[in-house]
Order: sequence, then C-alpha cells, then structure tokens
Amino acid sequence: MISIKDGNFFYQKAKTKEQTYLYNNDISFDLHPGEIMSILGPNGAGKTTLLKCIMGLLKWEKGETLLNGKPLSSLRQKEIWRTIGYVPQASKMTFGYSILDLVTMGRALLIHAYAQPTQEDREAALDALELVGIRHLADQSCTAVSGGELQLALIARTLVSDPKILILDEPESHLDIQKQKIILQTIKKLVKERDLACIINTHYANHAFYFGDKVLMVAKNKPVITGSVSEIMTEENIFHYFDIEVKKLLHNDDGQVFETIVPKYFGLDRSDR
Repeated sequence: MISIKDGNFFYQKAKTKEQTYLYNNDISFDLHPGEIMSILGPNGAGKTTLLKCIMGLLKWEKGETLLNGKPLSSLRQKEIWRTIGYVPQASKMTFGYSILDLVTMGRALLIHAYAQPTQEDREAALDALELVGIRHLADQSCTAVSGGELQLALIARTLVSDPKILILDEPESHLDIQKQKIILQTIKKLVKERDLACIINTHYANHAFYFGDKVLMVAKNKPVITGSVSEIMTEENIFHYFDIEVKKLLHNDDGQVFETIVPKYFGLDRSDR
C-alpha cells in the first residue's frame, strides 16, 4: 500500500523570494493493491510535481509518503525503486537502442554494477515485452517504432523489475485513439492481474471512468479533492476545476455500461441538423 499523509510542496517566487504552497490544502490518500488512482487537472496545476513528491524525486515540504506504513525517508533508494515503477512521458529517443536493450535496462537494480545482463535478464525482458504485446518488436530500434509502441516498451522496462506500485505520467498523451485504447487496456490488465497499486496522470477526464477506482483532482487556487469516481467525477466538479460546462452521460448497451462526460458546447440544436 502507498499512502500520502498531509503532503504539500512550496515554490519560491523569483522576485520577492516569497514561499508559496503549491497546493491549496494538504494532500492525504491511501491506495491499495489492485486500485488505480487517476490524477486530473488543467495544465500547470502541479500534477507532475505531485508525482515526483510521491516518489521522493522531490521532497515534500510538509507531510510524507509511506510504503506499507514505512516513511519513504526511512527506506534505502534500492528498496524504494524495487517497489515503485515509474513510467515517464515518452519522448523521441536519440539513441538507437533496440527495444530489447531498452527493456533490459529496467533490470539495472538487479544487476551488479560491473556485471553484464545475463540470459535470465534477457528472458525477463522478453517476458515483459510479451506481457505488453510487443515481443515481436524486440530487435527493432527505439528510433524506428511508433509513439504508442515506445510507450509500451517503457511500461515493459518498468515491469521487468517486478514493482508493486506503478506510477505513470500521461502515458496516453500524443497518441491516436487506437493506441490510447491499447495503453489503457494494458495498464488495467496489469494492475488487476499483478495486484499492483497504480497512479496515473492524465489529461483525459473520461479515462478515469474507464479505470473506475479513485480520482484526485487538482487546480490552481482550489482545494485538492480525492475520492471515488462517482464522488469526484461530477458535472459541478468538472466545471469548478476545468472551467467548462459538461454533461455527464450514462448509457447501457447489451450489459455494458458507458459513463462519460461531454462538453456542452459539443451539443447541437435540432435546427442545426
């Protein structure tokens, strides 16, 4: 389990040197194995900073992160990164590593500093590629695959060290809808099958409905709120945090329930048809 207790972060204004807390209130939540928390908010709201504080890449100015009840500050770095797997936003690769080499790098914590990857490490990397559905790309260069395929390779690189907590920063950004579907299905499948706790930063509010567990919503000069999808994903909250009027829709089709929000400006008058 990962827990945040009264966490907050401040930044210093360049001109006045005044220190201002980034979040309007302290942040607290618990996330258990098998649960996904979606972090939603406008650009500049501090979502990526929040992820970095959760993982210890930035230091909370208030509060702390707990892993299974133990403060992150009391754990060795190797123990932290054996527990947490981080998938950053994918960017174009400048080095022509093969996909297999990229994923094998995820075994670094398990390999002695002066040792070479073993056949066991390579097999583990291939298994991770199989898990995310791109084993056939193992010999391809990172510079030759699509953005969606590279994102899946980064997820495989994280999984190869067998983490218990998966943290992803906008994994579906800049991808077409078909690649988004593959990424989302892969994340949900891995979380449920491996009993992981997962935190995902996303710009897509509707993806929170798909994951269906917990939501944290943040915006400048507004309180951070957390809770279940049904509690947080309301028309009122979306308007308050994103400054846009939406309509929440529920549709049942052959036993499948579709829950979504649509901006009201997408609606057409009958006279427009």
